[in-house]
Amino acid sequence: MCELEVRGGRRLEGTLVIQGSKNSALPIMAATLLLDGETVLKDCPDILDVHEMLAIINGVGGCDGGSCRFTGEGLRLLHNKVDGVPDYESCMRFRASSILMGALLATAGFFAMPYPGGCRIGRRPIDYHIEGLRALGAEVEEKDGMLIGYAGRLKGGYYRFPYPSVGALENLILASVKGKGEYLFENCSKEPEIVDLCDFLMRAGADIEGTGTDTIRIKGVEKLNGIQYRVPGDRIVAGTYMAACGITGGNIRLRNIESARLEGVIEVLKKTGCHVFTDAGNDEIIILSDGRRKAVSSIETAPYPGFPTDMQPQMMALAAFSTGSCRIVDKVFESRYRTAEELKKLGADVRTDGGSVIITGSERLHGGAVRAADLRCGAALVIAALGIYGKTIIEDCGYIMRGYEDIQRDLEELGADILWRIKEESTGN
Repeated sequence: MCELEVRGGRRLEGTLVIQGSKNSALPIMAATLLLDGETVLKDCPDILDVHEMLAIINGVGGCDGGSCRFTGEGLRLLHNKVDGVPDYESCMRFRASSILMGALLATAGFFAMPYPGGCRIGRRPIDYHIEGLRALGAEVEEKDGMLIGYAGRLKGGYYRFPYPSVGALENLILASVKGKGEYLFENCSKEPEIVDLCDFLMRAGADIEGTGTDTIRIKGVEKLNGIQYRVPGDRIVAGTYMAACGITGGNIRLRNIESARLEGVIEVLKKTGCHVFTDAGNDEIIILSDGRRKAVSSIETAPYPGFPTDMQPQMMALAAFSTGSCRIVDKVFESRYRTAEELKKLGADVRTDGGSVIITGSERLHGGAVRAADLRCGAALVIAALGIYGKTIIEDCGYIMRGYEDIQRDLEELGADILWRIKEESTGN
């Protein structure tokens, strides 16, 4: 079992290059199943979720021997004929396996897989995935806990999302780009990760219009070709380190990150009293923080360009050190309040109120032992520990490796005192 030991109380200072985006890389990896020839993904993050997806792609026969692997250039992928039955256990523990449904329909003509697993942050229904694929002409059924889909080459279709689901849209895009005819999707997600997927596919030869808007049109093409593509910086990793600077004070410069992707986070940080400067031309963000932050009265998560749910736990940590009270409402995942219980162990004043959390800032929290309940909870506890004078232990930190290449390395570069440890589990003897 992995754990992190953090000795807080240090200001963060320095420059950091942000890793490639997890939530962009995973659907793009699925998209490479549709391409002829070799694809190289530069700046693909070397994280656990990417390795999980890589293992699943190898498992369906998509890679020839060791042709899907990290090299000095990046993540290299070269596919052969694809089978539609990914590994059961891998899918069960990995939520992003759901985005393989569209890619497998388009390549193998069928899929058979269990409901996806992942972090325990609330219900993750895939109704829109299934409804959307059916609207395009696929047959999809649920049987004995398995999802089974069949389709020949799709011949066009229309679907309006009841709610702008990122994963469902990714599936419909992947299913349709090599189909026949035309496809129209409305009330679409506008997340940057959707834009990245479409940008990747268009560079490979896809015919897509309307990316970044709520209406996307696709004309199916016969062939897509392998390309080289650079994965953009991870906006949630960048936001995590910006929140850390808000907690500890200091002056940090983040490179390889488009500030436009973080407008909702930047707006909140400015309200707390942080100074944020952006350089869109060079993809840089500078954040300055000094003294205690002011609490933002209310934060509510929403689809992009609203405040991202993946930054809610980190803002809860920042609010615990601020003056005043902050009410946080997560309307995307109803169980993403587990961070609150862990922050209480460190002396934070946190109350749950129905579907919201109310945090009243404290001048000082104390060290202790806490547990990472999921990926973003783990990151939030790490940055909270940075603001505490004394030692804090964050247990079950394996979750953090799902989305952060090396959080210890990154924070040490900014001056933090942080140490990974492997804790041997008791055998009970």
